[in-house]
Amino acid sequence: MEESRRQRFWNGFRYGAPIMLGYAPVSFAFAVGAVGNGLPWWVVILISMTNFTSAGQQAGATAMMVGTPWYTVGASVFVVNIRYMLMSMSLSQRMLKLPLAKKLILANGVTDEIYFLAMKKDKITGWFFAGLAFGPYLGWVGGTVLGALAGAILPTSIASALNIALYAMFIAIVVPEVKKSHPALFVCLTAVALSVVFTHVPGLGQWGLILASVGAAAIGAWLFPIAKKEATS
Repeated sequence: MEESRRQRFWNGFRYGAPIMLGYAPVSFAFAVGAVGNGLPWWVVILISMTNFTSAGQQAGATAMMVGTPWYTVGASVFVVNIRYMLMSMSLSQRMLKLPLAKKLILANGVTDEIYFLAMKKDKITGWFFAGLAFGPYLGWVGGTVLGALAGAILPTSIASALNIALYAMFIAIVVPEVKKSHPALFVCLTAVALSVVFTHVPGLGQWGLILASVGAAAIGAWLFPIAKKEATS
């Protein structure tokens, strides 16, 4: 029996619930720090609502705090977030029947953790992915609202300590997969090695992360190709 749209949406929502719970304290910490450093509370909330990414909005907010011109802020956020374009193109190959307009809308819900969970599924529908992204987005914005309101109360040192939550959550998602898949482990270690190398290349900046991700994925696809039958199942 085929699932209804509502069932697919809520299945995706439940699948992404752990990310929702992990995002809330991370965005809470971001908001506390941003408000504590002079950004208006409503600006901080607007940033989270329109820039669903930790690194991107942190880079943008930091630039705004020191009075960086708007075009420089935009360029910085674009460079930090450009990897999501690659992830969105990858996911779109699993939703070939979906109209382009809907794909573009759903692409706004792509983050590292959401992409990882989505790629573990053999088949992805638009409504399932909408539910998968909605929960984390709700946790992200909700945590930001609470953090913005508490920004004038909590010290910045506490907010800085909470930032580690994002890395801890990502490690918790990746580790189970690399433990059962040697190709996944190889790609992960390759990405880490390339990232370390590119960190020491002068002038590369955030492009190092993008090059490491694309390079590791390309090497993995070359060494561990997926059979055509398996890829289309």
